[in-house]
Amino acid sequence: MNKYKFAPDILEALKSYHTYLEQEQYGKNYIHQNKNYAGIFLEWIEEASLAAEQVTHADVLDFAEKLKQDGQSIRLINRVMLAIRYYYTWLQHEGRTGYNPAAGVILKGTIRYIPHDLLTKPELEALYENYPINDERTHRNKVMIGLLVFQGLTRDELQTLRAEHLKLREGKINVPQTGKLNGRMLSLEPHQILELQEYILVIRPKILAERMTDRSGRKPDKYKATEDIHRLFISINSLDDMKNSILHLNYALRKLNPKYKHGMQIRQSVITEWLKEKNLRTVQYMAGHRYISSTERYQTNNLEDLKDALNKHHPLKLS
Repeated sequence: MNKYKFAPDILEALKSYHTYLEQEQYGKNYIHQNKNYAGIFLEWIEEASLAAEQVTHADVLDFAEKLKQDGQSIRLINRVMLAIRYYYTWLQHEGRTGYNPAAGVILKGTIRYIPHDLLTKPELEALYENYPINDERTHRNKVMIGLLVFQGLTRDELQTLRAEHLKLREGKINVPQTGKLNGRMLSLEPHQILELQEYILVIRPKILAERMTDRSGRKPDKYKATEDIHRLFISINSLDDMKNSILHLNYALRKLNPKYKHGMQIRQSVITEWLKEKNLRTVQYMAGHRYISSTERYQTNNLEDLKDALNKHHPLKLS
């Protein structure tokens, strides 16, 4: 790659960016590398007669393709893409652009998965509103749907929750750390507070009583396992966890909306909607993402442009 001898106008732009990275408390070596990679991109867009504020997803992909044709490794190209994303985060911070054209552009032999087939906010809320309550099981399911739609929880998080994680007086829920996701404290919608209170005081005890009833063919030691019955959401008939219950819940939600696929689709849609109203760091916290790049994948304002570019660049396809 070039020897990082940039033109005066690019050096001037990088000077302000350097100050921003220092304020964000990045390490000295990392700042030096990040700034140089951003400078390479700025040189390229200058040659293409583009202003930084005019750059699109397609342009970033053109640049990635150029680096690939120049013989650069996937590892190095990803470093450059990361630097471009950070550069545009700074431009957003400065109010100079409204979106990040490098969000979601991560090569792994291919470009990493980018959320698609998302549900709109009205569609998400309709899944919750239209789910019918007929008994204790469906009442429990509606409470779970609420946590999927309004807090963007994962299936694993639903299974990990315990009653003590609810802070109903404060109107919040403490989501514990699971797998690759950080723990966080999230606000509940007012109607969720009432539903969760009824679930805790009335519905859950009924489900628990049903579960603890000795019946022919049951294995009481498994049905009465301490770890299981202390979970917030418990099944009535499943021996181990809520997987079977959530499977049946998926079937019911697909009947309400054929576009619905699975709980992760809800989470992806929720995070995308959050980014329309909240800043990147806030959404990173709410989603439990450890890395800002995980959140940036959802910050794509023009997915159609991205898909067109992916089709154009045959070697760089959606995984």
